[in-house]
Amino acid sequence: VISIICIAVWAINIGHFNDPAHGGSWIKGAIYYFKIAVALAVAAIPEGLPAVITTCLALGTRRMAKKNAIVRSLPSVETLGCTSVICSDKTGTLTTNQMSVSKMFIVESASGDNINFNEFTISGSTYEPSGKVFYNDKEVGRTSIGDFDALTELATICAMCNDSAVDYNDTKKVYEKVSL
Repeated sequence: VISIICIAVWAINIGHFNDPAHGGSWIKGAIYYFKIAVALAVAAIPEGLPAVITTCLALGTRRMAKKNAIVRSLPSVETLGCTSVICSDKTGTLTTNQMSVSKMFIVESASGDNINFNEFTISGSTYEPSGKVFYNDKEVGRTSIGDFDALTELATICAMCNDSAVDYNDTKKVYEKVSL
């Protein structure tokens, strides 16, 4: 009943949509009188307002869930909110939605304002677990990794502080990430 009255109020005012008070635009007038009809509905049923708001929020939540925008783990959101610096190589992210490391810098020594870096080049891409690490165009193998203690420590940290895995998908014939 209330909906019919609101539609009637809006329809009765169709002739006033082009009034100069609404900027002379038919669309602005239609929106103005639509707002009046909605206000009438809200004023007519004040006890129905919580139900209307709850329904709107539920529909919004459903839409967010379809886009995987709902976070169930609050600590992960808090951690993300505390982030001050993100260092990433965006190569491939915009085109294939997959990031991969191509260069890595490790501090060799630091004294005052003088900082020396070791630059490593990484071969391979995305999630495929095959690739090599190069230093000065020479492959860093298992025997020579001991020359770079920081690289060993960084690799250990990356392996230990990680809740994901890379698995081979037989049907797609590709490696994929598996978040835990």
